[in-house]
Amino acid sequence: MTRSGRPFISVLVLGALVLACSPATAPSASPAGAPSQAASAAPPQGSSASGIVLTRSVQVGCDTIGIDYKSATIKIDAASDPDVWAETDTGKKLAVNWTGGFTATDGDAPVINGPKGEEVARDGTVIVVPDGAYPRLVGYFVCLAPDALYIQETDPQ
Repeated sequence: MTRSGRPFISVLVLGALVLACSPATAPSASPAGAPSQAASAAPPQGSSASGIVLTRSVQVGCDTIGIDYKSATIKIDAASDPDVWAETDTGKKLAVNWTGGFTATDGDAPVINGPKGEEVARDGTVIVVPDGAYPRLVGYFVCLAPDALYIQETDPQ
């Protein structure tokens, strides 16, 4: 290769690297198995006066994806990180994400309350996944993902 060709190739390689790393070229579709809105759009962690912190998410569209569990048990412990998670019947730990209307109260038996103040979950609440359908938690839609649950105030559109 001639000396005059090297700068040209260097410029091409550098340009390709810049384009590959540019946020403008990032894919806009969510990865397979994820809710249809990006998790980065979620508001920050939310806490109540109780000390229990709920991981927050925006209302998401729920994609049809495969999961390998038939049930998930809600776990609540203010001393853990995160404070609220779920464990599946297959032994996997799932993140649990809540839209903004849910709150938590601490005490001898911590409770997650719905937007109307009703009890939605406590430590040990089991969510059973029905065949061919999404579960509900005291009437609230539960979006299933391989590594997370999304508890939503309204059904996805």
